[in-house]
Amino acid sequence: MSSHTHTDIARRAVRGSAYGIVASGVTIALGFLRAILLARFLAPEQFGIFTLAMFYVVLLAQVQAFGLDQALISRQDATDRVEQTYVTLRIGLMLPAALFLVALAPVIGRFYPTMPALGGVLLLLAGLELVKGLSTMQETWLTRDLAFRQLALTNVVASVVMTLVAPTLAWLGWGVWALVAELGSGLLTRLGMTWGLFRVKFPRPGWDGTTVRWFWEYGKSAWGASNLYFLVDRFDDFWIGTTLGGVALGYYSRAYEFARYPRRVVANPLVSVFQPVFARLQADRLRLSQAVYRAAYVILRAGFLVAGAFALVMPEFIHLVIGDQWMPMLLTFRLMLVYTLLDALIVLGAQLFFAVGRPQAFQRTALAQTLFFIPAVMIGAYLGGINGVALAADGMLLVGCVVLYRYLRGVVDFSLARLVAWPLSALIIAGGTGLALEQFWLEGSTWATAAIKLVLFSGLFVGLLLIGERRDMLEGARWIGEQLRVKGMMRRP
Repeated sequence: MSSHTHTDIARRAVRGSAYGIVASGVTIALGFLRAILLARFLAPEQFGIFTLAMFYVVLLAQVQAFGLDQALISRQDATDRVEQTYVTLRIGLMLPAALFLVALAPVIGRFYPTMPALGGVLLLLAGLELVKGLSTMQETWLTRDLAFRQLALTNVVASVVMTLVAPTLAWLGWGVWALVAELGSGLLTRLGMTWGLFRVKFPRPGWDGTTVRWFWEYGKSAWGASNLYFLVDRFDDFWIGTTLGGVALGYYSRAYEFARYPRRVVANPLVSVFQPVFARLQADRLRLSQAVYRAAYVILRAGFLVAGAFALVMPEFIHLVIGDQWMPMLLTFRLMLVYTLLDALIVLGAQLFFAVGRPQAFQRTALAQTLFFIPAVMIGAYLGGINGVALAADGMLLVGCVVLYRYLRGVVDFSLARLVAWPLSALIIAGGTGLALEQFWLEGSTWATAAIKLVLFSGLFVGLLLIGERRDMLEGARWIGEQLRVKGMMRRP
């Protein structure tokens, strides 16, 4: 490959990351607005019904997912025969799964007599899975062609449509069907854009035995880990909905949804920036160790600051923004923030292992988490309801971090105490002070109360970090500046 081609790919990749970051910011902001409006207009049990239905939908989709999209993207020499085989496999797996869910929907509905709408929701979601599959085929070709602008625009337009449709229908009294419409309007918008405005090709089905075997060999190793992480991610929804009911699941699902936003704002963009850095430094253990440490350093400190502040003002957020009917999820939300922060580190570790060609470590981490999580959820739900399940989720992430750390020691070198000690101490001191202020001095949920807690927590947290780690913070800022300058140079032809 010529140097000109390398430069062109690098330029398109950098431009694509810029499109992705901008689109991500827009969709996160719109998603947060949508979550607020839906919480104001809908009851907890309606979220519970939808969340439980999505468990079964994603379960069927997960079982028949063999990484076909990722395989096609990775195969740079894909011929027409390969692409036709991909289309046949994609549709051949997707269609029976959707039909099976249609047949199973009434049976599942009878198991949940307190959720009479569940069967109907499942039927509509089964049809939307077909829409999603058709759209994903075109998005796969767009991704392979590095069409990042088109993908970013598709994400933004779909998010805008969802934000217009779902809250409006919820306000009009559609209940759980507004949530179905939220998903459906987004998927139909994506289908229209990817098959209309941005269609790469009109695929035809075909078959080649050698290609089928290649797809199988590519996907079978990832399939096991993917299903393990499905259990880690969704088993709590299933168990709460089945044993504690739709109202409890509604509170739990909204607590988790809002708790994810600190990670989306802080960790996800940083992970996308550091991933190519890991791949570039994989042959240099010292520099790779420095990169991993600095990535984890930034994620922990920024994450603790944002999540801690959000946790403190959650009572005011519930009372003033989404409504007092959601106050029972306050403690669950605060517990779930631990999960979302630790999950960001797990994702960072996974990116590292994939970058250096050691995915087995990630799979073993997933297995350890699954073995812990399933019994922990059952015990936690029995002893403490949704708060017990939230603690089980936190414990599962702690197990994952411990296992992952053991494997990290074989790839990179860094001090765990140096990484964690100061931000954890600052979080405990600043958060504890804020909670004490909330408990003993501040009365009522007002904007002034929220502002006082935010200023106090942020000042204490940042001040303690400056006292303990001023040199590390300056070195980290200098290193990030160097990475950004390198990316800026890549823009030049």
